Amino acid sequence: MKRKLVLIVILLAGLIIAGCSSNKSAAGSQDYPKRPVELVVPFGEGSASDTFARKFAEIMSKDMKKPLQPVNKDGSGGLVGMVYAHGQSNDGYTVLEVTPSHVIADVLGKGESVKFLDDFEPLARIQSDIYVLSVPANSDIKSFDELVKIGKDKEVTFAGVSPGGLDDLTLNALADATGVKVKFIPYGSGSEVKAAVLGGEVDVYLDKLINTIGYIKDGKVKPLVVLNDERITKIDELKDTPTTVEKGYDVTIGSWRGFVVKKGTPQEVKDVLLDQMKKAYETEEYKEFNAESLTDIREGFLGPEEFKAAMKEDYEKFDKVAKQTGLK
Repeated sequence: MKRKLVLIVILLAGLIIAGCSSNKSAAGSQDYPKRPVELVVPFGEGSASDTFARKFAEIMSKDMKKPLQPVNKDGSGGLVGMVYAHGQSNDGYTVLEVTPSHVIADVLGKGESVKFLDDFEPLARIQSDIYVLSVPANSDIKSFDELVKIGKDKEVTFAGVSPGGLDDLTLNALADATGVKVKFIPYGSGSEVKAAVLGGEVDVYLDKLINTIGYIKDGKVKPLVVLNDERITKIDELKDTPTTVEKGYDVTIGSWRGFVVKKGTPQEVKDVLLDQMKKAYETEEYKEFNAESLTDIREGFLGPEEFKAAMKEDYEKFDKVAKQTGLK
């Protein structure tokens, strides 16, 4: 009889503890956030990533008890912001905006003691950019097929700010698939890169759609191929431009933007943030912004597990190219 009473007491105690734990967890999610959440933007003010992060934070904040406050921590291609975010508490009050630059930092070992894929946990990917490969308007190269033919015999030059960046690795991935020889020409800034392209100092121009479309419409560059699986039919100037997949090359690498938190952040806090991100993504205000940014052509949103898998896939692609080009 005594043994039965002891067992009953133990069971009841366990239920009470479990109930308290559940209530504490629920209370934690209901109370969060008690103060503004810092959104670390690891790029400069006015950049595409900064514009996106500020707009998305503004939309998210409308449905939160406390707002997301964007803070720029620019430097070293996103590394300064990543290291800063890693140095903060994993309590959910620091969210880091991320791009392929952070995956590339892992590939090239640039993060020193901080490993992006190991030390952070994904919340959601929000935007997905598409790359377009173009040539200056006065180029003798008329098509992608012609570029591939020429590039197998002699080097094709392209401009960039630094070797080992997203543009460099993406073009080298395409070069590996096509057999084209490419040569990276460094310039001091993005504006200098564009000037080099428009001045005909380099053979090709690889950039995100939003950055390229104005030059295409003005007749300053000619699009040769879109790094995508389907043609972009919503833009008249690109309806006749083939895609890499259409040409038989499975190279659709593009840029993207999403959010992560430091590893160990409470699950209930991550759930709150993810729920708010889903709601913001579905608002008409964001859909309009997404369309204006030309980042609505392919689906941008990925949840935590899908986002994690996509980043690991990117890591494998970039790692392969980095080894082939001698960057690693």
